[in-house]
Amino acid sequence: MQISSSRDWCQVKDYFYKTGQVPEQTELDPTILQMWHKAKAAGLSPFTPVPASTQQPLTTEDIRLSETVFPILKDIWALFKHQNICTFFLNTQFKIIAEYQNPDPHSPYHFLKQGQVLDIAQFGSIAPSCSILSQMPIIMMGHQHYLNEFSDFYCASVPVFNGQGKILGALDITSYREQLASNWLRHLLYQGYVVENEIIKKNMPAQHQLLYFQHSEDLLKTAYTGMIEIDATGQIQKANQMALTLLNTSIDQLLYKPISNYFSSISTLGSLEQQTQFIRSQDEALFYARLYTPQMTKKTSHLFSTSTPDFKDIAKLSKILHSDVPILITGATGSGKDHLARQIHEFAAKDQAFISINCAAIPEHLLESELFGYEAGAFTGASAKGKRGLIELAHQGILFLDEIGDLPKHLQAKLLRVLQDQFFYRVGGHKPIQSQFKLISATHQDLLAMIDNHDFRSDLYYRICGYQIELPQLKDRPDKIDIFKTLLAKAKIYSWSVNVQEQFERYDWPGNIRELAHVIQLSAALISHDSLEHAHLEHLHVPQQRKVTPQSYLANKPQTSLNQMTKQLVLDILQQEKGNISQAAKRLNISRTTLYKYLQ
Repeated sequence: MQISSSRDWCQVKDYFYKTGQVPEQTELDPTILQMWHKAKAAGLSPFTPVPASTQQPLTTEDIRLSETVFPILKDIWALFKHQNICTFFLNTQFKIIAEYQNPDPHSPYHFLKQGQVLDIAQFGSIAPSCSILSQMPIIMMGHQHYLNEFSDFYCASVPVFNGQGKILGALDITSYREQLASNWLRHLLYQGYVVENEIIKKNMPAQHQLLYFQHSEDLLKTAYTGMIEIDATGQIQKANQMALTLLNTSIDQLLYKPISNYFSSISTLGSLEQQTQFIRSQDEALFYARLYTPQMTKKTSHLFSTSTPDFKDIAKLSKILHSDVPILITGATGSGKDHLARQIHEFAAKDQAFISINCAAIPEHLLESELFGYEAGAFTGASAKGKRGLIELAHQGILFLDEIGDLPKHLQAKLLRVLQDQFFYRVGGHKPIQSQFKLISATHQDLLAMIDNHDFRSDLYYRICGYQIELPQLKDRPDKIDIFKTLLAKAKIYSWSVNVQEQFERYDWPGNIRELAHVIQLSAALISHDSLEHAHLEHLHVPQQRKVTPQSYLANKPQTSLNQMTKQLVLDILQQEKGNISQAAKRLNISRTTLYKYLQ
């Protein structure tokens, strides 16, 4: 049966629901048919309404993965936002761990929120679930979705792997308009490679090396490079999907085998660290190849040189932390607070847990259970087994509270109790749990001003501020040229023109180190010669937006309730900032947590 329209799919689905079969000779993806069977077995009909949104807390593993995935989702949304899309990442428990979409509260994607579990027994067949089960890319359109409420949705999804054959989840683009989903799929495949490569690099031990190889030298620095992780003995520990394709093999055949089993001309790996060379596979195929060794040692303080007095020696900060004195890191956004915290951990307690949470990145209604955990049945949608919180996981390790200035007031009181007594209670729990940890906090906000405005507790401030270190803005740092050269080296750029250095010195870098890193990353991607001749700064020159005050806004609005006007103000600024939560909060001079309240 040839299916040519959404109406045809509707008839096929109706026939399946009534008979448990599809009409003879119907061309239907086996995975979609399998999902239909699962949905029907769970008691769903095509007319079952979409369930109410119920969000679950993220696990520590979810948070780590979301940190890698979220920038990718942001890039995807920026490219296709005019097609009214929502893009998200679904893990293997069918939980959305990261999403990016227009923050319109009336959006048709209101149920596609971080923490939402898209269980097959409630949502039927959807593209990312099919992609996870089949471990294959998939496009799903209209009535291929089991629930009729999704019949106007068009979706593309691709699986993402961890370099050892394990699937981590699926990237998805969803739109309620009929679009060219094949275009989305091609881009998602590329971004899936990006995520996999980043995960391999982030989790690679210091003594391991990465072999990059491809038929084209131009592809060696792209997501399309074949990537194999090799240990000190030359055994293969991980390989990305592109490596498997290039070598025409499976991950099971590749893992834990000597690299020499696959390349006949690779007896001297060391020479590949110096320059790109040809290597030959066992089936006589030639590849351009380069070997990379991670540059991570305790003795090197990458972005924090010894010439800056406040962080002259990472060892000093480590000694302070070892003495159970809490450290507060302050500084503008992008100045390297998170990086410094991780360096302190690397030097002081590498073998102990480092539990990190960004207090501004998690919605307020999820933050309490994320920090303190919860008991079984503590709230609707809670796991039957309960869940350990990050404070509990930090026991005998380091807890890093990034953007602590965005911590809601009621949670400030609970955190203070933990710091005072070293005991806490899970959400819904009555049993005290002990947690002893060393504390590092960070914020870009003026906490003393927040205390004056009654937005931050003074007693908590003196608990977290045993030793304060302020990171200056990049433009004010005496070692900024060293940072510039370090980031260029990390991007494999070892030669640059005088013009590039002049561009660096003239620009103010309001986004600090993070902005510089992005510019260098972009410049490296667009480099056309061995030497960098031009730093791509053009896209950064945007007009300064004025801050909005309630008085200036309300002067032009008819009389209505204060709450309605405040909410409308937030929505208007969000629209002007094209959905950028951080920029909107900055213009409104409020925290991201407060902004989220007005969007509920």
